[in-house]
Amino acid sequence: EKRRLALLQESLSRSNALTSGMVATLDSFERKLKSLDELVTPVYEATNELSLLLNNVDKSLSIVDSVLHYYEICGELKPTVSSGPGGNLTDYLTELDRLEDAVKYFKRVTAVAERERVTQLYDLGRKRLVEETDKLILRYANPLSPKEVIELCESINTSNKNDIHSMQEADMAVLRAIIEWFSSHGFRQGLIDSYSIKRGTMIRRSLQLLEEHVRKTSIRRGSTLLVTSSPNMSQHGSSGSDTLRKQGRKLG
Repeated sequence: EKRRLALLQESLSRSNALTSGMVATLDSFERKLKSLDELVTPVYEATNELSLLLNNVDKSLSIVDSVLHYYEICGELKPTVSSGPGGNLTDYLTELDRLEDAVKYFKRVTAVAERERVTQLYDLGRKRLVEETDKLILRYANPLSPKEVIELCESINTSNKNDIHSMQEADMAVLRAIIEWFSSHGFRQGLIDSYSIKRGTMIRRSLQLLEEHVRKTSIRRGSTLLVTSSPNMSQHGSSGSDTLRKQGRKLG
């Protein structure tokens, strides 16, 4: 029994020693973790602050880029806008939309000089569009000859549809696109007025040519009738003179 008791005490002593060593190790590990946390936490917080600052810088740079874009747009688009749409109408309308955005931006800020520059270029672009429509309209605005007008009048009540001076499909598509752009931007009425004036001039000139043709035709017909009736009149005059001469001889 004494021996067993001695073994138990020895085991207990060993167990206590191991427990004390384990507790000491855990305490040391906890202290190290606490020290590490004290070091890492400020770094983590600083990293978050830097990330926020970086995001703010990126947003600020984006805003600056967009603002600088408005200030640089005149120099960028002036050569293209000044020369007119040419053969690339879609890109030209896109550039005018960009100019309109710049006009709206400068209306919200106090940059008066830049607002005037952008507005002038935008107005020039719209003027070039009107000139393009004028070219298309005038291309098909030649006055109709009297013969064409008469044929057109005769075909009104028939199933035949004359295609006199009809616009080509490509030109019609360009004109339609320009009109739709003006309509969406609130400038349609000015374009309609320009179109009506030019087409009205063409119609008026066609009617003048028809009037001159009718007058000349009437004059020629009158001259023909006069020439046709003059031999009959001369023959009737000579027979009357012969009758008078015969009556004179009888009286003598």
